[in-house]
Amino acid sequence: MNPARVVLLGAPGAGCSSVGRALANATGLPLYDVGQETAAALGTLPELALVAVPEERYRRAEAATARQTLGQAAAGAVIALGSGCLDDDAVQAALTQARADGAHLVHLTATPRRLATRNGLDAPRSVALGNVYQAFTRMLRERETACAQAGGVVVDTTDTTPERAAALVLEQLADRVGSTPRRAEP
Repeated sequence: MNPARVVLLGAPGAGCSSVGRALANATGLPLYDVGQETAAALGTLPELALVAVPEERYRRAEAATARQTLGQAAAGAVIALGSGCLDDDAVQAALTQARADGAHLVHLTATPRRLATRNGLDAPRSVALGNVYQAFTRMLRERETACAQAGGVVVDTTDTTPERAAALVLEQLADRVGSTPRRAEP
């Protein structure tokens, strides 16, 4: 089993990108951020991608990027996958194959209130937008269920920094396999 391949799953705001960067820094492994790579493929910035293109187009591109990334990063790597493409059957098959090849799935989670804050949903907004928080929590339930079904270790990022969450990931993996992801050799 190759303990150096870690796939981070989590709802928006759980920390897949930021914890992924911290984990990559801690281990020396390369980081593949599916959200950033999807935005680049669409020719936009990651923070604008979901408003720059229709969501259906974004989700197709995200799933294609996820499948490609899971297939290419067979050696040591940290993959910040997120959760937006977990309903894609081909992504599920790629995750199953990655796990069979020794990848460790890590489900990052946090409280709905913290996730809402991290996504900027705690600011006052027009009632014309409807109940944004309610729609967000409904999406969170769906995404958390998908992440939980994927399995793996669970790390709560509610009250942690990305660096502390990365350390918790390493501790969980060490407990699980008796070793930590190794630093990539130059």
